[in-house]
Amino acid sequence: MEKIIAKISNIFIPVTDLKRSSDWYIGMFEMEMIEFGERKAGIAFPNRETFIVLWKVAKPQPVHFDTGELKLHYYNFTSYDINRSYRELAAKGATLSEIHEHDGIRYFETYDPDGNVVNIVETFEDSPYYAHKMKFWKEAKTDLANEG
Repeated sequence: MEKIIAKISNIFIPVTDLKRSSDWYIGMFEMEMIEFGERKAGIAFPNRETFIVLWKVAKPQPVHFDTGELKLHYYNFTSYDINRSYRELAAKGATLSEIHEHDGIRYFETYDPDGNVVNIVETFEDSPYYAHKMKFWKEAKTDLANEG
């Protein structure tokens, strides 16, 4: 039986200045522009299907929800080498939190020009999500090697 839903197609991130924000995401994460218009900009990681739509808004909007104990963000970006990701973003001038470790993941936060938090996350073997992510690691590792 065929699946009726395959994956997440895209995420939306509210931004107040499309040019500034698209330049930031493309520069920081080496993304590519798919579309740029008056109300939105579509960007994607090279060789990946899921894309991000930066949507123009009048004022910054929250990209997290409050559990009462934590503020959780609606999306994370995956890293397969958190230390390398941290070094490279720092070299590009990104504002970064410290690297944190919790429940089988290591992560840090960076902030786009509107202050939207972008979590960069690496999953380790003691995480319940590790085995699932490793199914895709071989493909991602091959893609990264081909880009280098």
